[in-house]
Amino acid sequence: MYDVEKRGNVPIYEYLYKCIRNDIVSGRIRNGEKLLSKRRLARQEGVALITVENAYEQLLVEGYIESRERSGYYVSFDAGRFVMSDYSDDSSRSSNGNIYLNHRSANNSIGNIKTDNTSCKANNTNRKANNTNSRANNTNIKANITNSNNNISGVIERDIPQVPDIADFVSQRLFDDAFPFDIWSKLMRKVLSDRNPECLAPPDPCGLPVLRYAIAGYLMRSRGIDADPDNIIVGPGTEYLENILLILSGGGALTAVEDPGYKKMGLLCERAGHKCLHIPVDRDGLDVSVLEGTSVRLVNISPSHHFPTGVVMSAGRRAQLVDWAEREDAYIAEDDYDSEFRFSGRPIPPIAAAYPERVIYMNTFTRTLAPSIRIAFMVLPDKLMDRYRQKLSFYSGTVSSFEQLVLAEFINGGYYERHLSRMRNYYGKRRESIMRLFESKEKGSTNRNDSKEKYDDTKETHDNTHADRSYIQKQKENSETGIFVPIKDVAGLRIVLKAPDSLDDEKFIKALSDKGIKLSCINDYCYSHNSQYDHHFLVSFGAASEADFAKALPVMEKAAMECM
Repeated sequence: MYDVEKRGNVPIYEYLYKCIRNDIVSGRIRNGEKLLSKRRLARQEGVALITVENAYEQLLVEGYIESRERSGYYVSFDAGRFVMSDYSDDSSRSSNGNIYLNHRSANNSIGNIKTDNTSCKANNTNRKANNTNSRANNTNIKANITNSNNNISGVIERDIPQVPDIADFVSQRLFDDAFPFDIWSKLMRKVLSDRNPECLAPPDPCGLPVLRYAIAGYLMRSRGIDADPDNIIVGPGTEYLENILLILSGGGALTAVEDPGYKKMGLLCERAGHKCLHIPVDRDGLDVSVLEGTSVRLVNISPSHHFPTGVVMSAGRRAQLVDWAEREDAYIAEDDYDSEFRFSGRPIPPIAAAYPERVIYMNTFTRTLAPSIRIAFMVLPDKLMDRYRQKLSFYSGTVSSFEQLVLAEFINGGYYERHLSRMRNYYGKRRESIMRLFESKEKGSTNRNDSKEKYDDTKETHDNTHADRSYIQKQKENSETGIFVPIKDVAGLRIVLKAPDSLDDEKFIKALSDKGIKLSCINDYCYSHNSQYDHHFLVSFGAASEADFAKALPVMEKAAMECM
C-alpha cells in the first residue's frame, strides 16, 4: 500500500505511477506478475478510479506494463536484466524505501554567470579518463547498409506544383500569431541598450556561456537532466550538431538511424563518408537486436516521440539499448523531438537524464519558436567533450551572439516556459478541434459528448496514451464511417491518418497536389518501401487552421474515392 499523503505537491496519479514504476524497476514487482485491477487498487488506496486509470496509462505508454484483453494488467519489464537509474525526485519513492541511483552530484551551480569567452578552452583538469579497450569491428551487419557510394532511395520532400494552396499539411511552420513578438522585440531592445560587448564580438565556438547556463537550468527544470553548461554545444541546427558527432565518432565509422525516420540523418552520414545502418522501428521503438554483432558506434534515436510514427520507446527497449551501448563503448544521440508538445499525461523522461555518460541529448528552439530562429544544442558526455576540445576547438561560433543573448534573456526571464505552456494549450485545443472533424465523419454525427470537452493542461484525466506505442495495432478501419481514420496520439504537431487499403497512395498524393493540398505519407520517411505503412498519411497542423481542415477534408475524401 502506498501512502499518498506523502506525495507533497505531486498529483495523486503521478505519485501512484512513480511508486508502481519504482517497485517494477527495483524488482519488487516481477516481470509477468499481474497488477491489481483498477477498481481494487482505487479502493485500496482510497483514490478515484480515474486516478488509477491515469497512472496505469502512463505505465503503459512507457512500456512498464501491458494490457491483456479480458485479463488485466501485467508487468512487461524485466528488472533482473538491467541496472536502471531513476529519472525522478524523492516524491516518487514508494513506501518500501529509496531505490535511486544518483548519476551525478547535485552541486553544479547555475547561479553566478560569467559571460567571458573561456568555455571551450582545452582544460582537462578534474576529468576522469575513460580507458576502454578497443573492440574489433564485426562486419556481419544484419540490415541494409548505405555507404558513400550509394544513393539513398525515396523522397525526402515532395516537389509540389505551384498551384493555389487549399492547405499545406507538410509545412514545419507554426502559426505566426503564436510567436511572442512583443516580448521578443522588448528583449532585443534590452540587449542592444545594455551595450554588452559580447553582442559584437565573435561568438564562442560552443555558444555564449550565458545561454549555455540558461539551457542547463531549463533542462534541469523541465527534463530532469543535470547538464554541465561546459558540456553544452550550441549550433545553427541539428544537422550541424550531427556533423560534429560524426567527426567525433571517427571517419568511416558505422552509424545507425531509425527507419522510418528523419532521412536527412542518413544523407549526412553518407556525405561524411560513414556507412549507415537503417534499423526498423516497431511498437516498442528501435529494434535494438539489430545492433548486436555490428560495429555501430553511434545510434540516432527519438525515443520520447518517434518521427514520423509517434511511437514511444518502451522502458525495456531503452534499458536494452543502454546495455548495448555500455558493452560496445558506443553512444546514443537522443533527439528529444516534439517533447515540448505533449498535450496529455506525464512527459516521457529522456534517456539522457539517467545515463549522461552514454547519451548525447539534442534539441532545438526552432520547433517551439520559429523556423527562422536557427538555434539548437546538444549535451555531450564528458569523454566526448574532451575529444571535442582536442579535435574541434578551432571551430568558429556559428550562431549570432545577438540572437544568443536575446534567447538567454527569454529563458532566464521565465518567458520561454510560459510560451511553451501557452503553445501546449493553444495547439492542444486546435488538435482536439481537428480530431473532432474526423471523428464526426467516423460517427456520422457532430454531436458527440466528448466534443464539448476543452483542453486543460492542469487536469489529471487524459486520453488513451497507450496509442503512442501501438497505433498500428489499435487502428480500426470501418467502411461505413469516414474514409480517413485518425490514429490517436497525445503529442506532436502531426496527426496520422489511416485510409482504406484499396487506396492508390501515389495517385492520391498526386491528385491532392493538383488541387492545392500538400500531404505526405509515412513511407516518404522510409529508406525503402515498407508495406505496413501503406495508406498512412502524415498531417501537420502547425500552420494549418481548423478552417483549412474543414475546407480540405471534402476535397481529400473526393480524391480518395477517385483513387480507389
